[in-house]
Amino acid sequence: MTKFCLFAAILAASVLCTSASAKPYSTLSPPVPDAPDVVEFFSFYCGPCYLFTDQYPVVAGINRILPAGNSVTRYHVSAMGKLGHELSEAWAVATVTGVTDLVEHRLFIAVQRDRSINKLDDIYAIFSEAGISPEAYNSARHSMMTRAFIARQEAMVSAFRVSGTPSFYVKGRYLIDNSGVKAKTPEGYVAAYAGLVSELLKNK
Repeated sequence: MTKFCLFAAILAASVLCTSASAKPYSTLSPPVPDAPDVVEFFSFYCGPCYLFTDQYPVVAGINRILPAGNSVTRYHVSAMGKLGHELSEAWAVATVTGVTDLVEHRLFIAVQRDRSINKLDDIYAIFSEAGISPEAYNSARHSMMTRAFIARQEAMVSAFRVSGTPSFYVKGRYLIDNSGVKAKTPEGYVAAYAGLVSELLKNK
C-alpha cells in the first residue's frame, strides 16, 4: 500500500530540517478509547520502520522516559507485503513468548536486505535461531494469549485508522508527525521525539 512508509525518501533529511508545521503532532477527534499510553504501528516491510529501530532508535528512547515497568506497545500492520498477515502473527508470537529483542532485527534484515522471507518456513527459521522450534512456534501461534494479542493488534489498527508506518500515538489522542520533530543528529532526533512524547503524556 503506497500510503505506508510514506516518508521513506525523506526521513534521513527530515531530522536535519525545520518543519513547516506549527506542531509536530495532530490531535485525534474523537480519541481512541482504551488505547495504550504510547503505541507504535510498524511493518517489517517498511524501510523507515527499520530505521526507527536501527539508526533512529525511537522506541528505546521513549522507553527510557516512561515510568519503570512501562514501555511502548508495538503492533504490526498486516496491510503491507505478501506475508504481512504471517508477520503480524510472528510479532504476536514473539511478544507472547518474550523473544522480540531476539527476532526483530533478524526479521527486518531477512525481509528488507536478504529478501529471504517468502514462506512460513522462513519465519520458522528466524525463530529457531532464537530458540523457538517450529513446533513451539505453532503451539504459541494457536494459544489463547497469542490469539488475543492478534485480535487486539487488528482492533487497534482499525480504531486508529492507521494509514502510515511507523506511526506513534500518545494517550489515544495524539499522532506524532515524524518529519515535524526537529533535530540535527540521529541522537538529537531520538531525544526530541522522546521529549515530545513526555510532554504529551502530561496533557489532560
